[in-house]
Amino acid sequence: MRKSLICTAITALLLAGCTTGNNDGVTLDELEHVHSVATDGEEFFLASHHGLYVWSGDSWQLRGEEFDIMGLAIDDGVFYASGHPGPSQDLPDPLGILVSKDAGETWEPSVLTGEVDFHLLEVAGTTVVGVAANYGMVVASADLGQTWTSLEVPPLTSLALNPLNGNEILLASDGALFLSEDDGVTFLPATAPPGISLIEWSDSRIYLSDGSTIFAGSTPAGPYVALPQEFTNILGIAAHGEAIMVLDDQGVHFSRDSGASFTLLP
Repeated sequence: MRKSLICTAITALLLAGCTTGNNDGVTLDELEHVHSVATDGEEFFLASHHGLYVWSGDSWQLRGEEFDIMGLAIDDGVFYASGHPGPSQDLPDPLGILVSKDAGETWEPSVLTGEVDFHLLEVAGTTVVGVAANYGMVVASADLGQTWTSLEVPPLTSLALNPLNGNEILLASDGALFLSEDDGVTFLPATAPPGISLIEWSDSRIYLSDGSTIFAGSTPAGPYVALPQEFTNILGIAAHGEAIMVLDDQGVHFSRDSGASFTLLP
């Protein structure tokens, strides 16, 4: 069974350690520690222990520099990453937030360099929310990381920003869904299927997972409808437009029809 992408509590995030290596043109089973998944609607990405990998059509190919990507977000074509430096990077550890404007080919330090290791990272417009693993807290910024505030949240397994309105945050805690409409100042329970552990808020829909089923809805209040395919221990979900990417114990599944059908990558 592959290592879970999302820890069950913020404190568990503090325990992860990372080293570096070099893999290019590999299968999923050859990658060590895939921490999260992402899609821009066209390409499918893995944020791994050894860098950003993109599906080439027959294998996963390393894109850009090798480094340990713990948190990864894509917003309006810009890539944001956090984690630990690779062997060719002359950067302090942890990386803070790196930014790429060429889909991961090159990266530049942005904010909190040498200060914060984000294990969950979400960006929407000028709003950034992340789990600062080395501090054991969730922090938010309304100005792309120039200033930060800490959020009072329950132990969480997943969080997501509304990509069209960064003031709205969804989080999953103890199997339940909570919504904030005021930049994370307050969170109120939201109606959702029971046992929710993962959330993905795309530009078109909200996806929730209980580990084996993915539910889709158009608003935080639902209603949520189960997608037809069942999965085995869902570890990560990414979506943009009609494209959905799901990582589970079987591998990486992708859909280009909003989840009506999925293909398992070899």
